[in-house]
Amino acid sequence: MIRGSQHLLIRVYHSPWAAVIIVAVVGLIGTLNHTMWRDEMNVWLIARDSPSFEALIENIHYDRAHPGLWHLLVALLQALFHSPIAMQVFHWLLAMGSTLLIWRSSPFTQAQKWLFTFGYLPFYEHLLIARNYGVAMLLLFATCAIWPSRKRAYWPLAGLLVLLANSNVYGLLIAMALAFTLALELLFDAKLRHNWLDIAFSGVLILMGCAISLYFILPPFDVATQALGEYVLTFDPRHLLRTIGRLFGGYYLIIPNGKRYLDLILCSTIALASFGLVVLHLAKKPYALAFYLLGNGAILWFTYVKFMPSAVRHFGNLYLVLIAALWLSYHYGVSSTIACRLPVIEQGQTQSLPWFKAMLTIVLLVHLLGGLAGFTIDLFLPYSASRAAAAYMVEANLQNAFIVASRDAQMASLSGYLNRQFYYPERQILGSYTLFFKGNRREVTQLEVLQQVTNLLREHPQILLILTKELSTPTPGLTIQPIQSFTNTWQDEKYYLYWVSLSIHE
Repeated sequence: MIRGSQHLLIRVYHSPWAAVIIVAVVGLIGTLNHTMWRDEMNVWLIARDSPSFEALIENIHYDRAHPGLWHLLVALLQALFHSPIAMQVFHWLLAMGSTLLIWRSSPFTQAQKWLFTFGYLPFYEHLLIARNYGVAMLLLFATCAIWPSRKRAYWPLAGLLVLLANSNVYGLLIAMALAFTLALELLFDAKLRHNWLDIAFSGVLILMGCAISLYFILPPFDVATQALGEYVLTFDPRHLLRTIGRLFGGYYLIIPNGKRYLDLILCSTIALASFGLVVLHLAKKPYALAFYLLGNGAILWFTYVKFMPSAVRHFGNLYLVLIAALWLSYHYGVSSTIACRLPVIEQGQTQSLPWFKAMLTIVLLVHLLGGLAGFTIDLFLPYSASRAAAAYMVEANLQNAFIVASRDAQMASLSGYLNRQFYYPERQILGSYTLFFKGNRREVTQLEVLQQVTNLLREHPQILLILTKELSTPTPGLTIQPIQSFTNTWQDEKYYLYWVSLSIHE
């Protein structure tokens, strides 16, 4: 019996399909169990409630520095299906595509494939949470898989880079790094310059794709100053250490405490040491090394100058750059171009190889633990309380009441699950999705919400008020009856339901 079980485990471990099947089955269960939050549902609502294709394009342009690929894919899904679950299932299919590419096309060892497959990004963040990061990962892996096709024609790679550039901001930066790597190859390898028409067409295609992406990422002129915010253009040692700390976070899933120099210095030292080991490992694969340096440089520059992320889905792209660089390195033969000029690198490369293998294994193990933990937590602790609140409202027949909901940003998921609009005090109109830099939107206090509710009660005898924070403001002239609260979530999407009417003396 024991030998039979061991034999079965060995067969599963060595099967190229076992991990794919496991992720497909378990991932679908997790996907259907996952409660979508505002950043997921907001895209669905933009597609659902934009009155025309022109309005959809305009709304994407205002949607906080996101290119249009994911929005357009979701809009197509919304036209075919009327439930946001379709978006989740589609995103699950994208994740399955990434897993399949890792197992069928990547050059990693069996153990590395298992560790990566169940890591934080492919098994949790880019599997369960339906956002544009999952499609970016799939496009990056597809690019790595067909990288050798450039020897015949560049246009297939160019097409993937155009799509990658339009997935998200980090996809654009990574696509640009890959495009520059291709340009370096063309500059130094005459064998690749066999079809100038194909090269010119592919180059123009990539430039157009990047231009389209920038069109959506850069805010419209009327809100540019407000949307772009501030930039860091001066040297700040603490800010630099915090930036390098994101590299540490990308590899080891821990963000150092930005208030303590000791944490920043320690984590930055480990991050730079890990970075150095990768550089030494790739020293004999100059083009893969070039991509690794360009990709990290672009993302870290963006992090320092503009956006210091706190979520793994952002700085996790540094981890994906590492995986892609190692993948690309297998497509190249050994070259002494760098080592012959810098013998210290060749000597260091030989000495650091065991250290690199150990570092990579540790990184993969950390991501494995993060992936298993994140997936498990999501099974038992909802990402948002929106689905539970929506189910209660339908059961209690509350969904058809006139609803005032605040804060609007946290209401997108609830609006999506109920398939209806709410009155938003932040904009003083009926709506569903939130565009922070479009229209006359402003943050409001509970007192201002209640003042608007009082005015609305002249037209509606009773109003269902939904707040994301428990009501704590005095309510003279109003009779407020608490109904139910939904607080079982680890995000800030908690919901408090109240019946509101004018007091009798009013």
